[in-house]
Amino acid sequence: MKIAISGKGGVGKTTLAAMLAHLFARDGYRVTAIDCDADINLPSALGIIEKPKPLSELHEIIEKRVVGPMGMYKLNPKVDDVFEEHSVYNEDGVRVLVLGTIEKGGEGCFCPENAFLRAILRHAIFKQKDVLILDMEAGIEHLGRGTARGVDVLVAVIEPGTRAVETLERIERLGKDIGIEKIAVVVNKFIESEKARELVSRIRYPILGFIPYSECFVKADLENLPPYKVCDTAPFEEIKRKIEAMVE
Repeated sequence: MKIAISGKGGVGKTTLAAMLAHLFARDGYRVTAIDCDADINLPSALGIIEKPKPLSELHEIIEKRVVGPMGMYKLNPKVDDVFEEHSVYNEDGVRVLVLGTIEKGGEGCFCPENAFLRAILRHAIFKQKDVLILDMEAGIEHLGRGTARGVDVLVAVIEPGTRAVETLERIERLGKDIGIEKIAVVVNKFIESEKARELVSRIRYPILGFIPYSECFVKADLENLPPYKVCDTAPFEEIKRKIEAMVE
């Protein structure tokens, strides 16, 4: 299963990614979780104290693997050894990597790093077995058209607010542009109300689940604890079951 999780900042993408990684690992899957967000929070959400080095900062390796003669770029550089050497594992056995950010100060800086990170994602999506979870930025442009076709499902995380449908429409456009066929929704920080239900009723994609608003997620963040150690996992277990059913 290859799962990409997207949504605007602060909606709970990383919490969902960490919870799913934990639950899949608990059930015996080999799990790889990749932090593709500029705000690097997934390692700590998975209980890793020392953050892995972002792959975008491997400047010497990127220069060697990506930049060819006459300044040309290799679009499919060798990355399998980099993937292995820069992985870290949490206590559940979840493999964690961090993509890092791309400094877009100029074409010479942007293109090699972009090619390198896309090669990492291609390697993860097409070579890794069992479960892959991608904690994406608000957009999913990192994936690219060819790479995205290996993603089984794009999970859009939204809050039940007035801008939620707009966010979902943007994710839908991006998903279609790069060829992701299955899109599903998780509604986070849900507080039961007539207005919230009305907003949710406008969603035309499968809803995997509702995660109730809870202070325990704030506590987990403040105490730098994985959310699955202090919060109820039941809503996430239901989401996991529905994802498994979608990609069978």
